[in-house]
Amino acid sequence: MLHNRYRTGQPSGENTVVAQTVDLLRNSGHEIDLYARNSDDIAAMSRKDRALLPFHSVWSFSAERDLTHLLQAQRPDVVHIHNTFPLFSASVLRAAYRLDLPVVATLHNFRLLCANAVLQRDGRPCESCVGKLPLAAVRHGCYRESRVQTLPLATSIGVHNTLHTWQRYVTTLVVPSEFVRDRYVAAGYDPDQFVVKPHAVPHAGAVRSGPGEGVVFLGRLVEDKGFADLLQAWDSSLGKLVVVGDGPLRAEAEERARRDRSVQVLGQLPWAAGMDVLRSARAAVVPARSYESFGLVVVEAFAHGVPVVASRLGALAELVDDGETGALAEPGDPEGLRKAMGLVADPETSIAFGERARQVYLDRFTPERDLAATERIYTDAIARHADSGRTRRGRWAGRARTV
Repeated sequence: MLHNRYRTGQPSGENTVVAQTVDLLRNSGHEIDLYARNSDDIAAMSRKDRALLPFHSVWSFSAERDLTHLLQAQRPDVVHIHNTFPLFSASVLRAAYRLDLPVVATLHNFRLLCANAVLQRDGRPCESCVGKLPLAAVRHGCYRESRVQTLPLATSIGVHNTLHTWQRYVTTLVVPSEFVRDRYVAAGYDPDQFVVKPHAVPHAGAVRSGPGEGVVFLGRLVEDKGFADLLQAWDSSLGKLVVVGDGPLRAEAEERARRDRSVQVLGQLPWAAGMDVLRSARAAVVPARSYESFGLVVVEAFAHGVPVVASRLGALAELVDDGETGALAEPGDPEGLRKAMGLVADPETSIAFGERARQVYLDRFTPERDLAATERIYTDAIARHADSGRTRRGRWAGRARTV
């Protein structure tokens, strides 16, 4: 398993998912070798190496060489690729391919289509580069608001999508939602190459008892997460709003809390403490204005038997069954969000929705189900790769599956 970890201090669902997957497989008796690099290492690089890094993120011959030596020594049954940016690059795919090893790649985001990896610009959904050369990304400086820093990323996207690098060298592409798969298909990827496997959430603690109290927002306090819309939508008649997280809008939230005693700002909490707050809630709210590729906080709420109010946008609309496990509102619509929160704030409704949400968690998102799905993906990839008629194509015939 290969993963470029994100910087320390940068919240990363990918880092969490990879660590959980490694532990889950090892604890089930599988032998896992994790080849990881850390973006923290960039700070210690020489000035020359940092200057060359943008070019290496397009294609790193050194990363390809290093992984080739590692795979030659270990000869794994399957190679599972997660994040390759910025220290690995797509070159690692060819390393495994040339050694005739099956490759599974999990696409956690839209980095193969979008320079900022999240299909958004100015805090709103944007698909200007989907299926096209990413010239718009350079024009708008979509990565870190810099045209210079965006250029190598846009180059990588253009080169690898033109050459079909990921389609050629990967046996199976895994995505966490139908929404993610659909965006890649819209960009020209073969739908038959994908497997949809939602992320799991471990849960061994208590489940909410009764209707709970208050509406909880747990996440980054930024506009694209819809936090400004939430503050505008909030009314003290809904009960109490508990805010867990940090970000540029924290000062605005704290000012609101000083004026409105129904708003409580707890700031950033350790994960376990955040889950304790979540478990006590009447509902969780996820009012995103930009696409979510999955939505771990939704599943975390479901695991605790807590319903969710979310935007009818991206993967959130797949996770929340409107009128069954929560309520959906149009993104950027404070009035609609207020009505949705009012519906779920009713105690009897919250209990009924929460019970259904807990059952959805048990049916779809437990570690046990995730393990079984992951094993099926590996077994299928190995079998398909072994098929002499398909071994050297990097594509295979079949139907897109959800596991």
